[in-house]
Amino acid sequence: MTQRRNAATAVLAGALLVGCGPTGTTTTSGSGTAETAPPAALPSSAPQSPAGPSATPSAAPVPSGLVDEDTGEVITPRPVAQWDTQSRAAAAAAGEEVMRAFARPDLDHESWWAALEPLLSSEAQVDYAYVEPANIPAREVTAQPSVREDASAYIAHVTVPTDIGDYIVLLSRQDANAPWLAERITPPEAPG
Repeated sequence: MTQRRNAATAVLAGALLVGCGPTGTTTTSGSGTAETAPPAALPSSAPQSPAGPSATPSAAPVPSGLVDEDTGEVITPRPVAQWDTQSRAAAAAAGEEVMRAFARPDLDHESWWAALEPLLSSEAQVDYAYVEPANIPAREVTAQPSVREDASAYIAHVTVPTDIGDYIVLLSRQDANAPWLAERITPPEAPG
């Protein structure tokens, strides 16, 4: 049993030493003396440092943030949005700016769209790209807007009074530092 264990240990030790680095070839001369030849050169596929073989290879820069395992993209943490006085004021101002750009039926489509497009989310840009400004009944904002609903710090419903009634502008933002962008512009309800 002890001989088996010693043999297994010797095999394991030999296996661990194989591949530990380049070694020379040992030959025995006619006088019975062992001679070691110098180790072979590294294969050309081995990575080399630009500064030469003696330089320590530098590691690739580690991206800051988390890496999405599926896409490999770096996920950068975003500042968390909160409802405070500044957020409410920014949402109200954004709603008013959207309506001032939207309620311009006197403009040609190109001029109207150039003013409105940057204030819209990418989804809303698709939805409003072909609206004909001449068909918009509102012509002006008539009073200060107000934030109607603020259940989420990322979404705001802003009531904007116009010459034909109150429009509701649905706004969203990506994080605390992102601008409020319009998702939907809802006209006043028709009297029933």
